[in-house]
Amino acid sequence: MFTYFQSAAGALLLHAATSTFLYGNGRVMGCSSILYNSAANPSVFNVPVIAGIALATYAVKAFAPQYVPDYSVVNELAPFGQYTTLIAGLFTGIGTKWGSGCTSGHMLCGLSRLSIRSLVATATFSSVAALTSWYLQTAPAGCGQAGTIACHTLSHPSTQEVYTVIPLVLFEILLSWGIRNHLEVNKYSQTLVSVFSGTLFGLGLLISGLASPSKTLGFLALVPPKFDPSLTMVIFFGIVPNLVENLIRKYKLPAGAAVSKMNLPTATAIPPKFVLGAALFGIGWGLSGICPGPGIIASFLNGSQGLLWLAGFFVAYSLAP
Repeated sequence: MFTYFQSAAGALLLHAATSTFLYGNGRVMGCSSILYNSAANPSVFNVPVIAGIALATYAVKAFAPQYVPDYSVVNELAPFGQYTTLIAGLFTGIGTKWGSGCTSGHMLCGLSRLSIRSLVATATFSSVAALTSWYLQTAPAGCGQAGTIACHTLSHPSTQEVYTVIPLVLFEILLSWGIRNHLEVNKYSQTLVSVFSGTLFGLGLLISGLASPSKTLGFLALVPPKFDPSLTMVIFFGIVPNLVENLIRKYKLPAGAAVSKMNLPTATAIPPKFVLGAALFGIGWGLSGICPGPGIIASFLNGSQGLLWLAGFFVAYSLAP
């Protein structure tokens, strides 16, 4: 279903999360590297982000369970049965290592930095994911309990949801602006920014529906009745606000940032291995509807299937040459 309100609200939280991380900690919020390095090279710039995502996940599960993904929908369509998430994790691990990023680093953050490298990666993994999903028929045939409703059908929020979500989003955005402008350059401030950014990111993924494999695969389906346009809201309310802020700020850290200088990606080359990596990630994404950010959430919510994806990701990322 086209959950335009929830997806727009979640996208604004994704904007606030990635913007806070960029202008508070001077770094791009790339979930694939954050996830891997939280185990391989722990620091204040990765472990607290994972902790924040975990905090958001369990808070939503406890207080707003309507935003918890229903993994059973796509588990029933898994083309390789119980091994689908493991295979998808393997493709995602090697793909994001060779392709130097995933949907968060390249699409949400890279496109808003006007990076040609990220544009190539995003175009590659998105198109390959759509083709993979189409070929293997991983997207649900329809929406609703019986799966008989066209997924582009509008789904309006309740009045209570509007009155709850709008103040939450506005409060978090104002808080993010306050935090990044009133910090000192030390590890405590950097940890605070990381935890806060991770929490906002987790909330954004869950509320927008990006954490839901069925919603993501519906978006990748492209053609009705399977097509779910909800995640187009991430473009208009996540990527575009990031772009506008970058154009205005021009990557200048505020006086109250937690770091003294920016640490941004500098690579511009687009070798074949990079494109191949993006394509491999696209296969993994199209197989399962899970990229690294949602993969972290699924590891807490999707039982053994979530852990299989995580295991596949770590094995492939660590062993990829």
